[in-house]
Amino acid sequence: MRKLFAAMMILMLMMTAALAEESPGQDFIEAWFHDQYAQLVPFEGLQAAQTREQSAPFGSLNAVCLRLTVEGDLLFGRYIQYVRTALLDAETGEPLPLETVFSDLDALQEFLDGYVEENVREELNTYLDADELLPVPLDTVYFSADGVTFYYPAERFQYFSGHAGAVQLQWYELRGLLVEEPASPLPLAPGGRIDALLEACGSLTDPDLVQGGEIYEFEAPVLRGVQAIADESGLVTAVRYGRFSLSGAEPGMERSNVEALLGAPDAAAEISAAAASYLRLEPGVQAIYPNYTLYYDDAGVLYLLEQSLR
Repeated sequence: MRKLFAAMMILMLMMTAALAEESPGQDFIEAWFHDQYAQLVPFEGLQAAQTREQSAPFGSLNAVCLRLTVEGDLLFGRYIQYVRTALLDAETGEPLPLETVFSDLDALQEFLDGYVEENVREELNTYLDADELLPVPLDTVYFSADGVTFYYPAERFQYFSGHAGAVQLQWYELRGLLVEEPASPLPLAPGGRIDALLEACGSLTDPDLVQGGEIYEFEAPVLRGVQAIADESGLVTAVRYGRFSLSGAEPGMERSNVEALLGAPDAAAEISAAAASYLRLEPGVQAIYPNYTLYYDDAGVLYLLEQSLR
């Protein structure tokens, strides 16, 4: 009996070892973070902080996305930030190519370059030198619930803060280029504190006065096109989104098509040119729904979604 028990134990140990070789668990994640940090910070004594993040935004694709952010006085005593990313098979840890997510990389590159030229370059040129924005790099890409972020090498594009330059697109903005399209959530909600938000996401410009307080824009790529309104106490009372997909309603759609998807609003009101200037909006119409307000320009085209504390 003892010999039989011993034989069974040996067999179980052999099977366990074989399974461990086939399914390395999450050890490969720690190994990736360790190796990338060692490459970015090879010398002792450098003042470097690191942030490790991982996500799994895909439904049918069993993949894990990793992002390592290393920042500090890394180059001749000057503050700088580096980002490294990976898309790995969640079972084996093997790298997955971009073709796993995007159906055509040539079409993706063409789309991204045109998108940045039309939607990003002019906005960033107001605040920094963005001559090196094109072509958009495809070698450091992070996938999350909020969308896809494309990072630039530090020597090509970075913010005045020293943070790594990047362009983020929500999933709906990449429609037609994806093998699978996850949902596009709103990246921020009202109710938090503006000081905490600024510390986490940075400020792109000085705030402007607006009805109800001050309006802020943020440096963080995921909040491009997002504005937060904070009252005198620092409470974020409203958030405006220039990029969103709400039950199929998206910027650029005509009002009749939006209402075919969402129904008629509870109320609607005209926004005059004078009022628009004070409210930091465009002249047109605001359509009020129970949980949000939509804004149309004077041609009846949707351009903004607002959520507020009511």
